[in-house]
Amino acid sequence: MTSTASEQRQALAAALRSVPADAPTLCEGWAAEDLALHIVVRDSRPDLIVGPMLPVVGERARAALKTLRSTGYESLVDRAEAGPPAYFPQNLPVLDDLMNNAEFYIHTEDVLRAQPDFDPKHPRGIPEKLRRRLWKQGSSAMFALGARKAKRRITFTSPGYGTTTCGPSSAAPLSVQGAPEELLLWASGREEKAQVSISES
Repeated sequence: MTSTASEQRQALAAALRSVPADAPTLCEGWAAEDLALHIVVRDSRPDLIVGPMLPVVGERARAALKTLRSTGYESLVDRAEAGPPAYFPQNLPVLDDLMNNAEFYIHTEDVLRAQPDFDPKHPRGIPEKLRRRLWKQGSSAMFALGARKAKRRITFTSPGYGTTTCGPSSAAPLSVQGAPEELLLWASGREEKAQVSISES
C-alpha cells in the first residue's frame, strides 16, 4: 500500500518552507518554528512531549528541547521532512498512514490557512486516496472527539463518502457537512477555517 502520509509529510515541509519561522499557525500559541519542532519531537524524541512537565526529568527534557530549537528553523524543517530514524516502526507504510495522515494534513493546513494571503475559495487539493483515508480516520475516532468537545450530538455528512453520528443521544443535535478533510479540520478545533455547512437539527 502506498503511504499517503509520506506525501503529506512532504506537503507539510513545503508549507513550512514557504513561511518564516515566526509565521502564525492555526495552533494557538505556536509559530511555524514551534510546529516544526513538534514534528521533530514526535518523530524522534517522543519522550520530550511530556518530559518537560515531569518533576524529576523535566529540567533535562526542557534543555533537550532548547538544544533542538537552537539548530535553527531550516534544520528543523529538514528533519521534519526526513522523518523518524530508520529503526522506528512508523516507517512502515501502514503505521505511517495510521499515525500521520490526519496529523500531517491538519498541520499543513495549520500553516497555509493561517497566512493572510490564504484564499478560502482555492484550498489545497488532495488526492482521492487520502480523502478516503481521512474520512475513515475521522469516522473511527476524530469526529467523536469533536462531538465530545462541542458537547453536542453531531451528524457528520460528506456527500459521496458517508454519514456518521457521534455524541450522546441526550445532547442537542447538530449537522455538519463538507468534504472529509474539511470535516476533520472542523472536528479538530479549526472551526473558523474549515469550509463546512452547519445546521441545527
